[in-house]
Amino acid sequence: MNQNILRGKILRLLHELYPDGIEYTSLLGIYYSYEKIENIKKALQYLIDRGLIVNKEIPHPYKPEKKIMFYKISPSGIDLAEEVVKPIPGVCFIPEEDSNG
Repeated sequence: MNQNILRGKILRLLHELYPDGIEYTSLLGIYYSYEKIENIKKALQYLIDRGLIVNKEIPHPYKPEKKIMFYKISPSGIDLAEEVVKPIPGVCFIPEEDSNG
């Protein structure tokens, strides 16, 4: 899958989950079947670098030495997903299929 399209899919998913985010392994599980993990990581890092999503590490509830990574859309990401700001060339939104036809 093209990186621009993958970034758009991730951003759209996080927009749908807002105000909640998603845990890293859950996000990987969604896209793993048709995308390489390295490409998913690159897409996430791009979105972070652009300020469109934020990541947060929290302590694991049962393993004190481990952390859990969460991703959440930022206000700038919401504006882009809702198309109220100028499009970014590095993020491509594929129109959602009409469920009525």
